[in-house]
Amino acid sequence: MANMKQYIVTLIKLFLFWLLFFAVGRLLFLMVYHHALVSIPWGEIVTCFWHALRLDISTACYLLTIPIILLCIKLCTSRRWVDILFYIVFTIELFVCSLIILGEICVYGEWGDKLSYKILLYLQHPMEIITTATTLQLIFTVICVTVFVAGGLRLCRKHIWKAAIAVKKHRYTKAISALLIWGGLCFLGMRGGWDAIPITQSAAYYSHHNILNDAAVNPHWNLLYSIAYFHNADPHRYHYTDDATAERIFTELLDTEKDSITHILTHNKVNVVIILLESWSADLIESLSGSKHITDNFNELVKNGILFTRTYANGHRSQQAICSIFSGFPSVPMYDITDNHNKYRHLPSWPQIMNEAGYHTSFYFGGNLDYGNIRSFLLHCNFDSIIEGSDMPSTLPRGKLGVPDEYMFAAHADALHSMQEPFMSVLFTLSSHSPYDQPKNTEEVDIQCEETPFLNSVKYCDHWLGAYFDKIKNEPWYANTLFILVGDHSHPTHISKKYHFSSDYQHIPLLFYGEPLIPELRGTENDIVCSHVDLALSVLSQMNLDNDMFAWGKNIFNPYSPQFAFYEALSGYGWIRPQAEYAEFHNGSKYFSYGLGDSTCHPVLKQEGRAYLQHLYNTYIHY
Repeated sequence: MANMKQYIVTLIKLFLFWLLFFAVGRLLFLMVYHHALVSIPWGEIVTCFWHALRLDISTACYLLTIPIILLCIKLCTSRRWVDILFYIVFTIELFVCSLIILGEICVYGEWGDKLSYKILLYLQHPMEIITTATTLQLIFTVICVTVFVAGGLRLCRKHIWKAAIAVKKHRYTKAISALLIWGGLCFLGMRGGWDAIPITQSAAYYSHHNILNDAAVNPHWNLLYSIAYFHNADPHRYHYTDDATAERIFTELLDTEKDSITHILTHNKVNVVIILLESWSADLIESLSGSKHITDNFNELVKNGILFTRTYANGHRSQQAICSIFSGFPSVPMYDITDNHNKYRHLPSWPQIMNEAGYHTSFYFGGNLDYGNIRSFLLHCNFDSIIEGSDMPSTLPRGKLGVPDEYMFAAHADALHSMQEPFMSVLFTLSSHSPYDQPKNTEEVDIQCEETPFLNSVKYCDHWLGAYFDKIKNEPWYANTLFILVGDHSHPTHISKKYHFSSDYQHIPLLFYGEPLIPELRGTENDIVCSHVDLALSVLSQMNLDNDMFAWGKNIFNPYSPQFAFYEALSGYGWIRPQAEYAEFHNGSKYFSYGLGDSTCHPVLKQEGRAYLQHLYNTYIHY
């Protein structure tokens, strides 16, 4: 028993050592860049250490993997080689971790960003790093790394790892049990707990000051994640023609014959509420030639709104839609830009423009915004308040993914009641995402198929969407509020598709609704081909606010705007024009290309789609 107790104590001490090590590195970072903290309240700075804990714990668990194995071996033998091997591993970990901390501190002032996979490019020429660093930086790095390594080894020898785990007899059973238990706990720590969504950088993001978020994100975790997911990006992957030609075609695509606009609002100082509908496909909407009696309340709203009948999702995941809507940047095949903070920092922000115009901005979601690194992206967008499931009262019922839609609709309505005008607020629904464990308190569909649980979840969401509008229609702010209802991406339904990555699959609802709409436009349809990336530019133009930085979008309220929609399709693309569409993509090892509509247009569409993708990918790579 004594052996096991010593084992546990050693492991806990080692775990706490790494947490202390990370905290010291973070403190050093903040001290070096203290000049950037002058205008930030002390309380917000200090809480950086608290918000950093989850990623620190995850990183510490990665570093404990080999020591756990060695401690299990130590339960079976008293051979000296186990201790020697531990100190070799510990010294290497300590040295590398110290270099990462000091490397990030040294480059942050110039890069304005954390260490990422790009450092691998510089490591190919290490002498250039040394020659470009200042003498002060080199001395500072050498001294700090020496202190960290020497101090860490001394602390470990005196207080953590000792050769005192006496082995009176072989304890193979206990060693195996310990390996399973502590290995399992370690794995749990790596992924950030029991949540369905593994931990991301968003777990540490908490502030509108980028430097505090950068300090809170563990540099070792961030670097490994960056290398694992982004370092293999091939800069020539979508190189169909020379870059100048691709850029020329892209520019011509967005060339507008005449700068004109159809005004849809009675005045431009309106509140804006965006309801982002999880997985809502056009198949679910009767007004879009979909099935009846699934989204009856949405269809009631259509009678007094402007329905866009040819709107297409840019991607296939929620984080892609959120980026495309609020930054106007299309989805990139194979990569989600929200996962890479050193890239999405180059993107504009629709909420930021609203903030500058005096609007209060907010985002509401019943689940966990760690998914897809959405929280950190929303902080980049500078939403004034971000409310997720963990912020909601603990008394509310919860499904596996979070607070069901009926409670979030009610909470959002209550929040708007006391929100200062003008405001821009987003409500992102949840219940129509698997596992579809919404309360069974609404009418269900009479369709029996594999997707019936999904259809029932959409009908549930639609029911409470109707209740939401019934609740808010008498609010004093309601008459001055523009509502935008849009699907984030599509989903398989009871209606089969010939191609999973075709325009009919990407087809989603987009509805403008509210009292500020010009009366004669209510109950009308607009058949312009458009997508998520067009929303920010188009709405800002209606409000007479700056939209010049949304270079990928077009104004859907300009009758002379070009009509097209791009979407990512696995490792390829889809390209939609009013008269035809063309797509090229890989599905596993098999390559697909197809065209629908007017076949005489397909060669031109292929050229346009490839040029658009090439320019998009080049832009993403060079961010």
